[in-house]
Amino acid sequence: MENHANQTEGDDPSSGLEKGPLWKTVAPWLGAIAVIAYLFYEVPLAEVLAAAGEARLEWFLPGILVAIAFWFLLDSLAFAYLITRFNRPLAWSEARAMRLLAAINWNIGTAGIVFYLRRFKGIPALESTSSILFYSIFDTIVLLSLALAGAWSLQGSAELGSIESTAGGLLFVTAASLAFLRAERPDWGWARRVRGWAVFRSHRLATPQDFAILLAIRTGYFGCFIATFYFGAMAFGLEVSLPLAMASTPLILLAGALPITPGGLGTQAAAMLYLWSGTGDPAAVLALGLTLPVALTGARVLLGLPYLAEFRRLSPS
Repeated sequence: MENHANQTEGDDPSSGLEKGPLWKTVAPWLGAIAVIAYLFYEVPLAEVLAAAGEARLEWFLPGILVAIAFWFLLDSLAFAYLITRFNRPLAWSEARAMRLLAAINWNIGTAGIVFYLRRFKGIPALESTSSILFYSIFDTIVLLSLALAGAWSLQGSAELGSIESTAGGLLFVTAASLAFLRAERPDWGWARRVRGWAVFRSHRLATPQDFAILLAIRTGYFGCFIATFYFGAMAFGLEVSLPLAMASTPLILLAGALPITPGGLGTQAAAMLYLWSGTGDPAAVLALGLTLPVALTGARVLLGLPYLAEFRRLSPS
């Protein structure tokens, strides 16, 4: 019971790139200012700057560049597999160029990807959106599973309760939603209609092999994130154990994905300050939390610039 909806008005390839109202652009920056102002109220700016000045950035920043290159290649590999498997053949080179857009700005980048796939690959917008949505749900499941694995190794720690309950609750809801979309039961009318929506097409087509391949790629991807946060904490003089890094990094990344600030600016720092409150100087925690999203975005831009030209060559304008 497929409903590709390829002739609907919502499938207009230009619709995904229409300029939205100004408040949608301004609101995330206002959110970032509000969050950062609150953080500096809790931890004085002068202390944060002093902590940043004492950090070992000489090896932390090069490490960020290496990690970004690794993430970029793995992420685009997974995306090429995903689109090829569920929609149309997509080369790794094309995926690298497109994932650069989403890495810099998720909302604009995702709209650009849907537009590209619709115009140059003939993939209906709802079908490509389905693959991207499935990708996001699968990522969330992997992240939360890693958080739970880390939390279970923190037996007796003060951080265990909040991390385990939060990650466990979110994992249950996410996994249950995916299971519902893939199941044949319950066979209620509204359930059949929801499962038949084109936006959930990829959820139904996924096979155990697809799950295994994506799991291998994304575990390596997020494992590198955990290592980066762990060594980043060391660079800023924090005593973050590897199990705590494993348990908390997924939640910090999810906090950074909230659409209330651009690129997780402020929200990642707030989550880090809460989860790592007992690991060292709060000013050092906040310095790391504010440095990371800026450094990651800057590294993405530097390493992704060559692919902008590649993206333009791949798009027969």
